[in-house]
Amino acid sequence: MSISISASGFNMLNRLAGIESGLDTETLIKGLTIMEENKVISAARQKQLLTWEKEFYREIMAKLNSFSSKYLSSGTSAIEGLFGKYKAVNTGSQYVTATPKTNSSTSNIVIKDIVSLATSSKLEGSSAVTKPLTITVDTESLGDLGGKSLKITLDGVEKTITFSPGTYTTAESVRQELQSRLDNAFGTNRIQVGIDGDTLTLNSIGNSVVIGKTEENDASEILGFTDGQSNILNLNAKIADVNLKFSPGTSGSFKINGVEFNFDETTTIRNIMNKINSSSAGVTMTYSSLSDSFVLVSKNTGAGNQIALEDVSGSFLNSVFGSGNFTDGTNAVIRINTNAGTGDPDSLNYITVEKSSNTFEIDGISYTLLGKASGAEEENIRISTEYDIDGVAENIKQFVADYNDMLKTITDKLSEPKYKDFPPLTDEQRKELSNTEVALYDEKAKSGLLRNDSYLTSIATNLRNALFAEIKELSDNEQGIGFSLIDIGITTGLYSEKGQLKINEARLKAALSENPDKVQALFTQKSTVSYSPYTKNKDLIAKRYSESGLLYRISDIIQNNTRSITGSLTKLVGNSENDYSSFYAFKLRELDKKIELLQKKLKDKQEYYWMKFSKMESSLSTLNKQNAYLFNLNMQNY
Repeated sequence: MSISISASGFNMLNRLAGIESGLDTETLIKGLTIMEENKVISAARQKQLLTWEKEFYREIMAKLNSFSSKYLSSGTSAIEGLFGKYKAVNTGSQYVTATPKTNSSTSNIVIKDIVSLATSSKLEGSSAVTKPLTITVDTESLGDLGGKSLKITLDGVEKTITFSPGTYTTAESVRQELQSRLDNAFGTNRIQVGIDGDTLTLNSIGNSVVIGKTEENDASEILGFTDGQSNILNLNAKIADVNLKFSPGTSGSFKINGVEFNFDETTTIRNIMNKINSSSAGVTMTYSSLSDSFVLVSKNTGAGNQIALEDVSGSFLNSVFGSGNFTDGTNAVIRINTNAGTGDPDSLNYITVEKSSNTFEIDGISYTLLGKASGAEEENIRISTEYDIDGVAENIKQFVADYNDMLKTITDKLSEPKYKDFPPLTDEQRKELSNTEVALYDEKAKSGLLRNDSYLTSIATNLRNALFAEIKELSDNEQGIGFSLIDIGITTGLYSEKGQLKINEARLKAALSENPDKVQALFTQKSTVSYSPYTKNKDLIAKRYSESGLLYRISDIIQNNTRSITGSLTKLVGNSENDYSSFYAFKLRELDKKIELLQKKLKDKQEYYWMKFSKMESSLSTLNKQNAYLFNLNMQNY
C-alpha cells in the first residue's frame, strides 16, 4: 500500500514563492502544517499495518484450509485412506493386478482360471480402401520409352527409374523391365509389379509407394500416371481429392450409434476421424496402412456393444468399411475363491464371475486383468492381502509433519519480535532507499504484528489440547477408549518447541501391529453428535468433543475459525467469498474516510498559508515598486 502525504487538488495559481521577500515559502508552510501532515502519515501507517495484519491472518487461514482439504474435508477419502491401507502379494502379476482399497481386509484369494478377457466390439473394413497404384501403358508409343524416367519413392527413399534403350512392344515387356529396375533399386520384390491388360499395378504390402514425374525425359505421357500418386491413403487430403477406391461423394452425412456427422469437399479424413473419436458415439476409428483398412472399436468392453452405421446422404461409411466384418465384444470371466486360506487350490470350490470390463472390484479389492495363459491352461493365481503397517506408518508420519508445519505457521507469528522503531515507510522514504534496503526494512516493520494475538493463541492452544485430551467410548461416555498418542509413540517436544510433535517410529509400528483398530479409532472415531457451527448447547458441544477422534477434533477447530461467514477468523478478516462485512474491512473503510478528511484539512491549511504569504509577497512587490518610483523621482531632481 502506498503511504502518500500529498493532498491532491492544490490551486497552484496566484502563488508567489518568496519572489520579493526572499523567503523559502514552501519550507515555512511545511513547518507550519507539520502537525496536520503527521496526522495523515499516522493514519496511513495505521491502514498499512491493518492491511499487513489482514494478509497474515489470511495466510494462516489458507494454511488451515489446505490442511483441512488434505485430511479432513468431506468428499475426500483422506480420513479413511490414512489407515485403510492394505497391500497385496500376487503370484500372477503377469496376468492380473490386485489393489486393495480402503474398505479391504486381510484375505487369501485364489483365481483358478481366467476364462476370458473383456474385449470391445469391433467393425473392420471388408477390403482395402485405397485405389491401386496403377500405370496405364500407351502401347502405341512404346517405341519412345527407352531412356525415359519416372521417380519411385519407397517409404521415403526416392529413386529415379530409367528404362534402358531398346524396343518395347507390349505392356508385359514394360512390366518385366520395370520389375527388374525396381529390384535393382530397392531389393528383390520390395515392390511387385502386376499386370492386367495394358494396366500395371505397383504393390508393396505395408509400405508406402509414391510415383512421380521427372524434370527431364519424363515417362508419364507413355506410362499414364498422376504425379504424387500413392498406394497409401492420405488422411490429410480433402474428401474431393482423396484417393479412396470408392468415392464417398463431395458432401454428405452419416450416423454412428445414432450420432450424426457431416462432411463436405473441404473436410479431410482425419477431420472426420477426430470428430468421431471425440463424440458421444462411443467408438474409436483408426486406419492401418499395413492392411489399408479402417476399424471402429467400441470404447466400452463387454458383450452386446453394437456398432450401428447409417449413410444418411453420400456414401462415406460404405466407401471406408464396405460390407464390414463385425465382431461382438466379450465379457471377462474368471473362476475365483475369495476365502481360500492356504489350502490346495485344486480342493477348493470356485465361483464363476463375469464382468463387462477387465477392471472390476470384489470385496474391496480392485482387479485388472492383463492377459491369460495360452489355450486351456489354468493360471492358478494366489493373492493374499494384509494390513500395510509400513504404509500406514508413513501416512501418519506425513500427517504429523503437515500438522507441525501448520502449527509452526501459527506459533512463529505469535512469537515474532516486534520492532517499534520501524513504522511503515512513506512513499518519500521509499524513494531514498534501495530495493534491498526497503525489503529489509519492511521485514522488520511487518514483524510482530500478530505477536501474542488472542485469536492465534486460542487456535494453537485448542490444537494442542485436542491431541492429548481423552477420547470417550461411544457406547459409554464415562469410559475412555484407553488409547492416546503417547501409546503409539507420538509426543510433544520441549516447551521451547511450541507443541511440535515427535514420533517414535518403532513404537508406532508396534501399536499398528498389535492394536490397529484402536490406533484408527484414536484418529477417526466419529461422534454421535454431528458438527454444527450454530449449536449453542454446551452439553452437545462437550459430548461431540469428548467422543471425536483427533482428526475430527482438528476439523472442528479449523471450521470454527475459517468456516464461511461464521468462522472467527472469517468474521475478523473475511475470505475470498465475502470481504466487505468483516471487522478489518470495516476498520479499513473507516481509516480511508479518516485519511480523506485529514488530507482535506492539510490541503485547506496549506492553501490558507499560501494565500497569506502570497498576499505578503504582493504587498512587498507594491511597496518595492513605490520605493523604486520615489527613488527615481528623487534622482531626477539632482
